[in-house]
Amino acid sequence: MDLRVYADLHAIGMSVVAAVTAQNNRRVTAAGAIAPALITQQLEAVWEHVKPDAVCIGLLPDASGIMAIGTFLTRLARRPPMVIDPVIAASSGWRFVGARARSELLRLWPLATVVTPNLDEAAVLSKMKVTNLEHAESAARTLARYGSAVLVTGGHLKSATCVDILVHGDRVRRFSARRVTGAMRGAGGILAAALAVYLARGASLERAVEHARLFVRRAFQSARTIGSGQRQYLNW
Repeated sequence: MDLRVYADLHAIGMSVVAAVTAQNNRRVTAAGAIAPALITQQLEAVWEHVKPDAVCIGLLPDASGIMAIGTFLTRLARRPPMVIDPVIAASSGWRFVGARARSELLRLWPLATVVTPNLDEAAVLSKMKVTNLEHAESAARTLARYGSAVLVTGGHLKSATCVDILVHGDRVRRFSARRVTGAMRGAGGILAAALAVYLARGASLERAVEHARLFVRRAFQSARTIGSGQRQYLNW
């Protein structure tokens, strides 16, 4: 899905696989972590070939794999902008990340430019109740203390508008737009990937969020159903 976003935005994506899942458009049935040494070797292969202008990190189910990524990124002479989409569970309910991996993920946050949890992920990571916008802002403030800007996405709230809350240092900004009807699988990942592209191009964080939200809105409007399950973004 990330590579589709990059292609649609005329960016070149290079992948490092941290986990393999068995899933379709309806549910996840299994997930397995890639060995930390192999993750590191993939990262080294990418950086040997090209120096990325941004990094987008998604599912990291294993604490040792997260540590390997953190070690690699910390040693870089120049660290590019980095977006972390902290995937905790699938929308079907499958939980990817245990307590140890969650703790290690929080240690990775100071290296990031912005982290993009949804409401459920913000609740798990902050250990707070998150059921409305005030809760979401409180959780975002709490999570921002780990050293990264935090964008809590509010798509799961039942309202006529979709509001995302960005906490960046002492600044709090709410981004609001009328909700697009219908569901789409993978909206959070699409947002994170688009954010990475706009940051790579030198946009400020707030401007990158604005552009990425518009991209997700367009993806919602063009999403189609293939087989059974939710609609999905297709860049053709």
